Amino acid sequence: MSLTTAELDAVIAEATVDAYDEYEQLAAFRAVIEDRLALPFNKAVLGVTVTVTASRRRHPADSTDEVRSVR
Repeated sequence: MSLTTAELDAVIAEATVDAYDEYEQLAAFRAVIEDRLALPFNKAVLGVTVTVTASRRRHPADSTDEVRSVR
């Protein structure tokens, strides 16, 4: 399913309407994504097909670089 720009703008507005700062906006937006995301799905990343099986939250204060594994 593909959203038009207007539909995507409406989803963003709905998700962030009660958020007061960027951290609340991010948390609200991620909640909407997790609610609407159909897992698992395949996607090409840099020419390699990967399977996305889960979403994981990182704390905003965690600035460490880490490698994420994909299959």
